[in-house]
Amino acid sequence: MCKLTNRIRYLRTERGLTLVNLANNTGLAPNMISQYETGNREPSLKSWQMLADYFGVSVGYLQGVEENVTDAERQQRWHERERSFLKALRESYMLNGSWEDLAQTFKREWYEHEAEERCGISKVIKNGRIR
Repeated sequence: MCKLTNRIRYLRTERGLTLVNLANNTGLAPNMISQYETGNREPSLKSWQMLADYFGVSVGYLQGVEENVTDAERQQRWHERERSFLKALRESYMLNGSWEDLAQTFKREWYEHEAEERCGISKVIKNGRIR
């Protein structure tokens, strides 16, 4: 299992900010931000939210536990699931299958999409880049 790294340093350096700049803009102490970046200290929920709001990302993205998914990407994933359901429905009808077969096929397709999303979330961040 890999250790997830938060994205505070990545976002700060990507935007050309020093620790002092970020501290001045958020009201947090520079040494505290440094400890957050290195994982030596865990931010409070209030600090997570403050930093996420400042960078314009979700708390989950900042923590490194989710991808920065756009609404268009979410909609695309939903459409993929919808297509899987319709495919399962068509297969069940063509094979004269039962509703139980349809439910099992749909459940399998749904879980496969869920697994793909979880796999994407668990990517290790190294040197500020998702590998």
